[in-house]
Amino acid sequence: MFRFTWQLVRRNIKPLILIVSFLTFIWLIIDTAHRPEFVRHASKHSFRFGNNANEPAEHWFERTLEQFLELLELDSNVTADESRNSFESLNCPQSNTLFTAFTGSTLEESLWHYFSLVAIQNSIKTTSEEYQAQVMLTNGTSTELATLFESLPFDVIRMNIIWCYNFPDMDILNSDTAIQIDKGVKQLFILNNQAKRFEEILKVPWEQQTQFFRLRAEAESTAQNVLGDIRQRSKLYGDEEDVKNLQFVGLHVREDDELPYEYYYRAMTFHRKMHDTGTLMFVAICENPKSTVCSTLDAQSERVEVIAEHDELDVDFALLKSCNHSILSSELDIFPALLRGSGNVVVYGEQNDRSRYAIKLASFKDNWYNIV
Repeated sequence: MFRFTWQLVRRNIKPLILIVSFLTFIWLIIDTAHRPEFVRHASKHSFRFGNNANEPAEHWFERTLEQFLELLELDSNVTADESRNSFESLNCPQSNTLFTAFTGSTLEESLWHYFSLVAIQNSIKTTSEEYQAQVMLTNGTSTELATLFESLPFDVIRMNIIWCYNFPDMDILNSDTAIQIDKGVKQLFILNNQAKRFEEILKVPWEQQTQFFRLRAEAESTAQNVLGDIRQRSKLYGDEEDVKNLQFVGLHVREDDELPYEYYYRAMTFHRKMHDTGTLMFVAICENPKSTVCSTLDAQSERVEVIAEHDELDVDFALLKSCNHSILSSELDIFPALLRGSGNVVVYGEQNDRSRYAIKLASFKDNWYNIV
């Protein structure tokens, strides 16, 4: 009997292995799908515990709640019971609709969150005067943005504000998630980390949103002084009439951009063809003026000024914003070009992690062009 069984197993060992592997695979999928730490927080009710739509917030999985609060940079040691015991004294937002975002890990992420939130608020105001949207920032996002902007019009979100809202009914917004506001209902919308609200961003006249993007007066003044000095030196390239009609093209070359010199050369040639009625001066802000790209740019005699980065980020930001036109080399360069609102903007047209968002904007915006 044993010998017969052994022969039977040997003849069918491969099908048995396949069956066992398949059953194990199915079990792993089912087990993983029911673990809260693997749940994707991307839609309404995705934080809800179980299948009961009426489960109160205190029935969340404890670890899921901690992760959620960490993404908002809130103290997870403050429990729901502690907050709700003093609920009557909470200073809840007057608006029924509140927008915020998970904290970004970089300045680029924080800027995308900020621009997206401003754009959403602007879109709601434009669509209906009936609804008022309040925006709050996380502490980390506010700190990151403070390296560029002197003041921000939005408050920082706090734990007691969070408990003004019903956790299971919070909406997590991705880039294309529809926003539906219910009249008379308290709603909290939270922007996902990688979300970029292009549809709303494209509709905003950013040059008119100065109240959201106040730079230091010293930064603005330094930028104007730099351009004034370059204007004076530009007399070496031509006559007085050229100086009066001079326009600036700003570009920022960083060490980790890794864009070829040929891109900058073609972008400069393109700008000259687009601006054939006047004189252009290219202002190259270089993290390392001795790098290959910046050294090659500096060696040209065709109205190119290479200057070193400033110690303060907001000075270079103000300088790029003050130029008439732009050549983008990284994601950070998108924002001063958007705020300027006018002029021609050249984008590196080859798809990569650094250029895909600029390419997407260029496919919709007038006077934005892709160059490979």
